Amino acid sequence: MSEALLQVENLSVTFRTQQGDVEAVRDISFDIDRGQTVALVGESGSGKSVTALSILRLHDEQVVSYPAGTIRYDGKNLLTLDEDTMRAYRGGKIAMIFQEPMTSLNPVHKIGAQLKESLLVHKQLSPEEATANAVSLLDRVGIPDPQQRMNDYPHTLSGGQRQRVMIAMALACKPDLLIADEPTTALDVTIQKQILELLMDLQREENLSILLITHNLNLVRRYADRVCVMQHGKLVEQADSETLFAAPEDDYTKYLLDSEPDSRIATVQPESESIVSAQNVRCHFPITRGFFNKQVDVVKAVDDVDLQLHKGETLGIVGESGSGKTTLGMALLRLTESSGRIRFRGHPISDYAEKQMRPLRRYFQVVFQDPFSSLSPRMTVDQIVSEGLKLHFPDMTRSQRQHKIIETLDEVGLDEDVLWRYPHEFSGGQRQRIAIARTMVLEPEVVMLDEPTSALDVSVQKQVLTLLADLQQKHQLSYLFISHDLRVVKAMSHRVIVMRSGKIVEAGDTEQVLEHPAADYTRQLAEAALYS
Repeated sequence: MSEALLQVENLSVTFRTQQGDVEAVRDISFDIDRGQTVALVGESGSGKSVTALSILRLHDEQVVSYPAGTIRYDGKNLLTLDEDTMRAYRGGKIAMIFQEPMTSLNPVHKIGAQLKESLLVHKQLSPEEATANAVSLLDRVGIPDPQQRMNDYPHTLSGGQRQRVMIAMALACKPDLLIADEPTTALDVTIQKQILELLMDLQREENLSILLITHNLNLVRRYADRVCVMQHGKLVEQADSETLFAAPEDDYTKYLLDSEPDSRIATVQPESESIVSAQNVRCHFPITRGFFNKQVDVVKAVDDVDLQLHKGETLGIVGESGSGKTTLGMALLRLTESSGRIRFRGHPISDYAEKQMRPLRRYFQVVFQDPFSSLSPRMTVDQIVSEGLKLHFPDMTRSQRQHKIIETLDEVGLDEDVLWRYPHEFSGGQRQRIAIARTMVLEPEVVMLDEPTSALDVSVQKQVLTLLADLQQKHQLSYLFISHDLRVVKAMSHRVIVMRSGKIVEAGDTEQVLEHPAADYTRQLAEAALYS
């Protein structure tokens, strides 16, 4: 029988706030054996990350207390160790990979310097030895030209490369336990598969134990040996992966498993009119250098794209980061400079000046990926939703605007009492509903949905997708649905186009393209989606 490397027993974690104590984790217990992958799953606010941070004692202990329980690592209770002893465990014996590598890596230090830091501190290697080890680690995690990359800054790397650097840093001191907190959330499906397979390969080579924190149940099903389900700070169910997915016992676990996106699309009649059409759309951005800004190259973000969007239809646009998905959407809505022909209701809007476009702006709206950054933190919900009405419907009286706003909030599932609250007072799902209300209040005809659910929990994701489908059927909206999550695209889109390096590599009926892809690139995306 495997020996337990980590034993969490009856752990409770309390935050001291001005409003009183908040119990974030309540009496949870679980073990992680050597070489085992244990997944901690649940929605935002369930206590997953609080539990992980407690293992390394990374909380501010002036505002956090551990009123009950123990965390035993290799037999020693981490909660009773002094800070100097605990520092040796962090990175040396237990390492952590965080969700967003761009915020975890220091932007003002080179990759090499950040990699060498833990080697110099924990392993006390010489600078030469630390450099050699750092280069070897970058090579091991699949970074091309590792010697050269040592001198690069984080912003010059892709998302997948930054996450690989984070893994290299985590493994630098050969820890026994790796805590991976949503390690693939912000990555493309193909990069997700590469990162997870890299972690599993390293696990087999080093007999590494992994605590995987995620809300992606498909990922858990494929990679975890054991699953612990958390809700409101409590552990409601734990079992081996096969048992939990085959026969869940707790109602909340069943609810999570039932939250995978299913088909929500409305039926579009073949005679549906074309509302947006595009021919030979190009977005080329020059690369200039030198004192006189001489053009040395060009980035072909969108290159000779043709498409049609029908009334009441959802057109999915898929591809990896940098494929040109968002740039294409912004070009179709005349929000970025482009060449080619773009028509709206048959009118050649690609020839329109900005003054001619302004009255049409209300018909083209966007729902962005991260509702928190797209909503002004200084404005109330009333101000956010009414802003567009004041611009596009200047003849509306205050009472008419108020009635329209309340009607729209009700349509997206929000009560009137949210009007005077600010974005930070809402959950992620509620903020996205506010963003959708801001769009819907203008009665648009075309809505660009740019990764609208990727930052949300699976259950909230399903609620938002259901809302979008209902609004589409009610108002005959046309959606440009941009995403790298093929399961969501399959559930929401009538047709799909697959983009790579600015070009369309495949297009057609969603089920045909994703179930029976003709292009090798589409096949790679579809296969990678099974692992994410």
